[in-house]
Amino acid sequence: MQSNSNRTFRILFEYAVYPVLLVGFFASFAIALDAGVAPGLALMAITIAHMAIIAALEIVMPARPDWGWSNDRQVFNDIVHGILLDFGGRIGTSALTILLVTLFTANLPGAVWPIWPVAWPFALQLALAIVVYDFGDYWKHRAYHQWNWAWPIHILHHNPPIMHVFKAGRLHFIEAILRAGVVSAPFVVFGAGTEIVWWIAALGNGLGGQNHWNVKTRLPSWLDAVIVTPNTHWLHHAKADRYQLCNLSPFTLWPDHLFGTFYRQPEGGIADVGVSYDPVPRNVFGQILTPFIWPILKSRAENKAAQHDHGEGQPIDAQT
Repeated sequence: MQSNSNRTFRILFEYAVYPVLLVGFFASFAIALDAGVAPGLALMAITIAHMAIIAALEIVMPARPDWGWSNDRQVFNDIVHGILLDFGGRIGTSALTILLVTLFTANLPGAVWPIWPVAWPFALQLALAIVVYDFGDYWKHRAYHQWNWAWPIHILHHNPPIMHVFKAGRLHFIEAILRAGVVSAPFVVFGAGTEIVWWIAALGNGLGGQNHWNVKTRLPSWLDAVIVTPNTHWLHHAKADRYQLCNLSPFTLWPDHLFGTFYRQPEGGIADVGVSYDPVPRNVFGQILTPFIWPILKSRAENKAAQHDHGEGQPIDAQT
């Protein structure tokens, strides 16, 4: 009897853990804003607490025990890249502001084309912002995977052979610069309020942490077709090249449905994540330099592959 009760509780917890943590993240951010806490400070504190809870859950109820972060020698590097992302975002935002002020001689970049529907209820403004952001980030993400010159910026996020919460922030700081300067540009140009921008950032932090996590979770299949979940995002990280150009949206999956890149995990899940050929250095300094020295890294990796395959090396370009 006790065993059945424990099993029932465990199943219920596996269903509840994803939505409860996600709602808790956003509710905490809303409460902090209402209390007058600075948005940047609130988001940083909530994100750290959120990641700490997930990291603990990954120890006690991992989806893949062989993917434990405690045995991952790249965790320190992941944390460093996560910190650098913040600086990259600031650089990108500053560059965008300077560009707009220079081009349009406006004191406030939001005054360039003030067409954002600020009179709408905030919930509708946020819904519109999600649609706009999903569209822009989808095509930015797709470019990383399809353009050979852009792939070296993004490969750092894909080369780990395991998934856990710390991989969410394993992105090159150039990605943050491009995201702020390109994907977030419409909110600045069209005059969306700063609260919209902060909530988009909160959505990215909350969903990003949970979509990369290694926590045993049960989710309804319909949800995988609506928003980015661990099921859809793990598939995007699958080592098989045919899956890495799927499920590219950051929040909701409408662009993937519209442009034919939505896929569900195959029956039985995925075997491996990562990339087929990995020229990225293991040290954090080399990883930071990767986009800048890509031809050198690519040449070295191809030479090693050629030696291994008796002269039949394969090119290392964008994943398709």
